[in-house]
Amino acid sequence: MKQIIFIDENIPLLGNALESCGAVIRFSGRNLNRNYLIENGCTYLFIRSTTNINSELIEGTQVNFIGTATSGTDHVDTQYLKNKKITFAFAPGSNANSVAEYVVYSILLWSKVLQQEINNKTIGIVGFGNIGKLIAKYSEHLGLNILVNDPPLKDENYSFPDYVKYSELDDICKNADIITNHVPLTKESLYPTYKLFSKNIKLIKSCSLFIHTSRGGVVEESELLSKIQSDGIITAIDVWENEPYINKNLVNKSLIATPHIAGYSRDGKIRGAKMMADAFKTHSGIEPDYSEINLELSKYKPMSHGNFNDCDMLFSLLQKSRELNKDTAKLKEMLSTENNNDVDIFDRMRKNYPVRREIL
Repeated sequence: MKQIIFIDENIPLLGNALESCGAVIRFSGRNLNRNYLIENGCTYLFIRSTTNINSELIEGTQVNFIGTATSGTDHVDTQYLKNKKITFAFAPGSNANSVAEYVVYSILLWSKVLQQEINNKTIGIVGFGNIGKLIAKYSEHLGLNILVNDPPLKDENYSFPDYVKYSELDDICKNADIITNHVPLTKESLYPTYKLFSKNIKLIKSCSLFIHTSRGGVVEESELLSKIQSDGIITAIDVWENEPYINKNLVNKSLIATPHIAGYSRDGKIRGAKMMADAFKTHSGIEPDYSEINLELSKYKPMSHGNFNDCDMLFSLLQKSRELNKDTAKLKEMLSTENNNDVDIFDRMRKNYPVRREIL
């Protein structure tokens, strides 16, 4: 049986790797529908976070494998896939370094705006998974005091590194100069993260930096806006409550505002593509052509961590490589001038996102 492989157009090089394995059809993530899957006999489906996987999309199709080239899975009804015996794969950690760079850049820019040294400032990291661990490591290099919060890990008696201190969420809100969250979006769990930051936002110190790169629903945007207006906290926001619709007031009041691209470095995308190719190989037994993926991965050359000692140089290198200042300016300009078509602006910026390489 010939494999019909659907691949989101925003997953680079995966189609090239799988073209010898079956018929590849590229699609726009937000526009995919069940009839299109059925008409084309899709068997393998590779998505990103703009495609919601549920019975409405998948029921009645020939799809037997779904892979998301993202570390988050809240857009996928995994229980439904389990019940239907459809194999599922995702890409944990693929974009961790990309997001960590976004956080480091935000911290360095914040320090420049306030004209303050960051040495001995306190960062609160909420969520200690792949991204949280990397940010803790980079924060140590920057000389920050590090508080972490991750109740599920604490329940597992996880051994946190000795250079971090475990802290409850309210205490992080009260005591940290910088707060960044890296949790999945969950509603039905022992520790739900939906609206994890809501009334407790009032506890955050004035002039603190609040970085938001996980999932939009983790933060109550109205509370965040109120805090910005009342106490002058500074925000770097990449994810939004009602994506692809964006809170324009929050965009305009944020130091950094981007359309869910913190994990969109070229290197992060290629890692995700390789993980999807690996998952395809494991499920199908068919060998992908990894040549282009491996060539791209070989271009990642991380800098020495000794460079963290020079914050001005580090800031300059990150600004040049990631250009988040340009992304922010472009988003603000487009939202103010282009007929208020938020969905088109959000999706167009993501689809046409330039190549940005990691350096850390």
